[in-house]
Amino acid sequence: MYTVAEFNEIGKEIEDLLYLRSAPIAIKVLYDENEVPEGCYVPSKDRDERPALCQAFAQVRRNRRSMVMRKEDHWCLWPLISFKLGPVDEDDIKYVGSGYFIKGREASEAYWRANFPFIREEKQNVGIAIAPLASCTFQPDAVMVYCAPDQLRQLLMAVKYSTAKIAGSAMDTVGSCINALIPVLNGDQDFCMTIPDPGEYERALAGDNEMIFVFRGDKTDALIEGMRDINNMGFGYKKLAMDMNIEYPRAEFYNVMFAKWGLKTGEQWGFDR
Repeated sequence: MYTVAEFNEIGKEIEDLLYLRSAPIAIKVLYDENEVPEGCYVPSKDRDERPALCQAFAQVRRNRRSMVMRKEDHWCLWPLISFKLGPVDEDDIKYVGSGYFIKGREASEAYWRANFPFIREEKQNVGIAIAPLASCTFQPDAVMVYCAPDQLRQLLMAVKYSTAKIAGSAMDTVGSCINALIPVLNGDQDFCMTIPDPGEYERALAGDNEMIFVFRGDKTDALIEGMRDINNMGFGYKKLAMDMNIEYPRAEFYNVMFAKWGLKTGEQWGFDR
């Protein structure tokens, strides 16, 4: 695991490699009521305000704030349920599950029971600390990146290059604050992506072309090394340029296979293009 200072530098590097307009968000699960990492404030206590979690993420990534979100600090019920800060009984499940944007109460409830993301842990958490990765004062359990699809491409290429696996996805259209985050915190996914939901669009001002990518803190080395390698090959976000060149230069294996098939070969390029 990287030190806090190393995470800070990697946060700056990710922002630079992707030309990000907002900061990657460091996220740490807290288990002590009195634990408030240095530099973080508590919304309900320090400012008498209670943002939705997506709004808190927006403040962190856009305004570079650092905060702790405990039970008392939330204005949206889904993260309270997901982090088990607001327990639900059987009647509650029938009530909230039957209105999960699915036609038919029974179908909605069945979907909710089967798919709603709950944190899975032995010890009860008390909330989370969130801060810009480039300035956080703690080692993150997970990191959340808001990015455009073309920036997401480099992140996904880096994951595939480093791990020989495709990043996971949780493309539900409700609860974007938790859909990709909880599978990563639970260890079900090392890397996961989702799309901002309607509430995040309306209330946290997520952009029309923004996607959400989350990765485990202890998988940062695989991601950043893959990003560096992909960038050095010329496939990084800052390296690609639109150029509709007919019969463009191709990698050697293209020419080898085309020659085998009796097709025309052409100019060859390498990763130092």
